[in-house]
Amino acid sequence: MAKSPKDTKGPVVKTGPTKGKNRSRNDDGRWRGKRSDSGKPRDKGNKKSDKDGCFLTTAACEHRGLADNCYELRVLRMFRDEVLLTTLEGRALVEEYYSIAPDLVPLLNDKVIAEQIWKSIEVTIFHIENCKPPNAISAYREMVRFLQSSPHRSHL
Repeated sequence: MAKSPKDTKGPVVKTGPTKGKNRSRNDDGRWRGKRSDSGKPRDKGNKKSDKDGCFLTTAACEHRGLADNCYELRVLRMFRDEVLLTTLEGRALVEEYYSIAPDLVPLLNDKVIAEQIWKSIEVTIFHIENCKPPNAISAYREMVRFLQSSPHRSHL
């Protein structure tokens, strides 16, 4: 018979299908950590992973040899999840981004364009870190406009 979470003194799952049960253990016997997306609504049937959700920034970070969990991507994902997705206007902006960004990613194969995009990402992050969401949104929109107007786009 399984022991109750009270008896095992382990961390208890607060939401989801295993609510009220202990978290499972890692292979080394330690309790698993809390899910990184805990408390965030799931998009049933149309789930995008974080990597799929930051098309341009992920491509720019890969161009610079940075990992998928680098500081820049974490800041931008946090901004998306905790600022943009909390408003109707922000959700519309994210949805628009998801619809146009995948077609723009190949432009980052050009090193000059990739470096320009990286500079735009740095400006966007600067504004996020300095609590200036409107400036961050403007910088990011400018980056997308730059890519959309790129003469290289006609070669895709």
